Amino acid sequence: MIIKAVYEDNVLKPLEKLDLPEKTEVRITIKGSFSKLLDELGELEAKVDIDKVLEDMRIRNYYE
Repeated sequence: MIIKAVYEDNVLKPLEKLDLPEKTEVRITIKGSFSKLLDELGELEAKVDIDKVLEDMRIRNYYE
């Protein structure tokens, strides 16, 4: 399951309702290195050429 969440008051808050029982333990992976890219591009559509996106990433400095 992939969801979007906001970090607020030291808590991750999902932007949508999760179909999970209370107190379910989950594993969360935060991939901050692509945050600038995702902010710039937004949601990618299937028609986007991923090779072009990766080439643009290599040129720009997304790995600070």
